Amino acid sequence: MARYRLATILLSGAPVFFLAVAALSSSARIDRYLIVSGDSMSGSWDSRDEPHLKEWRSRYGSHFAWFRQDGRDYIIDDDHTLNALQAAMAPQREVNGRQAEVNRHQELANRQQQEVNRCQNDVNRAQDGVNRQQSLVNRGGEEQSRVNQLQAEVNRKQQGVNSEQDKVNREQAVVNKEQDVVNQLQTRASAEIEKALQTLFDSARRQGLAHEVH
Repeated sequence: MARYRLATILLSGAPVFFLAVAALSSSARIDRYLIVSGDSMSGSWDSRDEPHLKEWRSRYGSHFAWFRQDGRDYIIDDDHTLNALQAAMAPQREVNGRQAEVNRHQELANRQQQEVNRCQNDVNRAQDGVNRQQSLVNRGGEEQSRVNQLQAEVNRKQQGVNSEQDKVNREQAVVNKEQDVVNQLQTRASAEIEKALQTLFDSARRQGLAHEVH
């Protein structure tokens, strides 16, 4: 089964951000494409294209674009067109930056949640100890007052954990709102990029700036 990709990849090891661009459509539909600029690759391609992409990257270096239209493969190495393609991807780079900020905020919330979970585990173990002491009291082996003191301490700790969990929940709610904003930006960026790329690829083909490869 074919595997489809839609992504912006930074080959230098920076975070990967996925580009949710819808299938480009026109009378001459762009099936798949790749824009290579230095160490970065942006586009939408089929896993079956990967051997060709490696070959073309080896042949054309680090600045070219490939697209498939009408079942044919085309390469663009014209600097002006490549610059225009990079400019067309600007909305995605903005979205990627906003997504990176949300990801960092989410990582902070995750660390806070992990700390709350650790504290909750401590409280749970303490509660287990109180429960064992209560069993001894029930059998006449311990004083109820001592168990009551231990239970009060556990309850105090549980209240602290609950308070911290409320803070994490509020933090997560903020992250969720930030993610909603990024998702909306992505939808608008995808439509803008789709239109711009289709126009540029069509134009390059009409002007002879895109040469067919096999």
